[in-house]
Amino acid sequence: MTEIRAYDPARDDLTEIVALVHRAFGEYRGKLMPESGALSETVESLGKRLEKNRLFLAEQDGKLCGAVFAARKRDAIYLDRLAVDSTARGRGIARSLINAVEEHARESGTSRVTLGVRLALTGNIAYFQRQGFVETGRQAHAGFDAPTSMDMEKRL
Repeated sequence: MTEIRAYDPARDDLTEIVALVHRAFGEYRGKLMPESGALSETVESLGKRLEKNRLFLAEQDGKLCGAVFAARKRDAIYLDRLAVDSTARGRGIARSLINAVEEHARESGTSRVTLGVRLALTGNIAYFQRQGFVETGRQAHAGFDAPTSMDMEKRL
């Protein structure tokens, strides 16, 4: 059974969470231009994120297997760094983490969850569409003339 819970600094080790993020995003190394920023996360950078963002974690059998950040951006909650360990995929963990972000959005008084996904990750785009997200725009990373990512949102 999967347990979804908020990050607890007294219980959770940021080193373990960084390792999870690196494992989950590792499959994209060398496949995305520019490289995913998730691959350069550190204990310090995650700690800084925690100053303004919520972090939800997934555990199965006492083992950390998923994480997602939720950041307030204007009138929405931004879903960021959704990471599920490759050994735990296909078990509904990503869906459960998205649910936690959606519940957080409702509790925060917002009616939208937004996210960004790379255009090259067509499987991820399709996954978010199945979860009820729709495209709202496209962005180009610095130094690129053509769009590299898609903005998506889900109204709650």
